[in-house]
Amino acid sequence: MDLDLTVSDISFIMGTQNYGVCYEPIKDAMSLKTIGYEALSRFRYKGYLIPPNRFFMALHNDEDFFFYTETVLKQFQIEQRLKDKLLFLNLDPDVSKKHEQIEFWAELLSKQEDIVIEIIENMEDEDLKDLEKFMKWLDFYGLTYAYDDFLKPNQLFFKSLLENGSYIKLDMDFIQTIRDDSAYIEFLKGVVKYAHLKGKKTILEGVENEEDLDIAQDVGVDYVQGYLFKEEFITVWKNK
Repeated sequence: MDLDLTVSDISFIMGTQNYGVCYEPIKDAMSLKTIGYEALSRFRYKGYLIPPNRFFMALHNDEDFFFYTETVLKQFQIEQRLKDKLLFLNLDPDVSKKHEQIEFWAELLSKQEDIVIEIIENMEDEDLKDLEKFMKWLDFYGLTYAYDDFLKPNQLFFKSLLENGSYIKLDMDFIQTIRDDSAYIEFLKGVVKYAHLKGKKTILEGVENEEDLDIAQDVGVDYVQGYLFKEEFITVWKNK
């Protein structure tokens, strides 16, 4: 749907409960055993599925409404989660800038078991200080977290990403680059080895076919995620 959403459109979507969640499995790269699921937001508007990035982009100019919307979405994703599996929950640093916001997330997330917070960047101008502050309060409350889309083109990078957190999610661009230049696989092997030396688990995103899975196994990542496992995606809508 070719549409620039407004805050009014977002209000309509939330008010009519036209939001949902898709749980995508994260699997052991070798055994393919499912170890957890990433919760991905889904939206409907006027009969169309709305790309999540458009939905969240429309919210970034209204931080209070952005925070409120995320509290609703995240509580729904937690309520609907699959039991006895890790839940990877995306959270944007922009919804935890104020003290009361941090307190809300700390109280909500500290009560949950087996949750990994994925630090995401929805805007290209994400501030390094905001990211570092975000990681500090996650560390303070003892919450497990991952850095999403690691080394994605145009993404911020700083050394503390590999000093903190428990998981590094490698962006799907790695696979596309290796398809174009097979020698690039050696770079990815180095990234994975370095992450392991720092005590981090690695997850390769964007695994779409058996050839991609072969790449993941060759470079030694711990876990994989992607459209290859689409038959195991689970989508739940609030307004059914």
